[in-house]
Amino acid sequence: MFAKDKGSRINIQSVTAGSSLRGIGLAFTNMLLATLFILFAIANAKSFLENPRLSVFLIVVTETIVAIFLIIRRDPDETRHTWQTWISTTCGTLAPFLLRPIEVTEDLLPGEILQLIGFILQIAALLSLNRSIGLLPAYRGVKSGGLYRWVRHPLYAAYVILFLGYLVNNQSLSNFAVAIFGIAFLVMRIHYEEDLLIQQADYKRYVNRTRWRMIPAVW
Repeated sequence: MFAKDKGSRINIQSVTAGSSLRGIGLAFTNMLLATLFILFAIANAKSFLENPRLSVFLIVVTETIVAIFLIIRRDPDETRHTWQTWISTTCGTLAPFLLRPIEVTEDLLPGEILQLIGFILQIAALLSLNRSIGLLPAYRGVKSGGLYRWVRHPLYAAYVILFLGYLVNNQSLSNFAVAIFGIAFLVMRIHYEEDLLIQQADYKRYVNRTRWRMIPAVW
């Protein structure tokens, strides 16, 4: 009896320690993202006040909307905590906050069109997700309406279009590196999310109905 109780206590202590570490990691990640978001918003807002451009305005609005949805998100039924998911999630979420405006007098029309398309897709995807948006790979039920009828990750597709549109209007080596960096980690996030979700029967059925991940007829 004593050995059994002792083993149970060790098990409980291990679970508690793991939960504490995850809590510390989440708090640190949230604080880091909040700090980077503030610096990002200040830099782009300052640029917009000095030289109003649609590309600068839209990037701040889109990232602010995402931040609000993350704050009001609902708790998941299951979340995957591994060092791979933490790195891909943190870096993928962090990347847009490293984008910086350049000193130009006006935007290019193709860049503005791309950002507007990305913005519209982002709003549509967020409305479809509602409070089911999250950071780490998690199961919050399956969303299959709206844009999710066509691709399984329309929100990530919107991010890619927004990245490219911003890059067209704010061409610099640092922004190019951030865009490549961010897109690469978005692809990694898709891999880890689907690795978790495919274990759910309803998601398997959804995958069979909705073949494409981000781009119809491509991937």
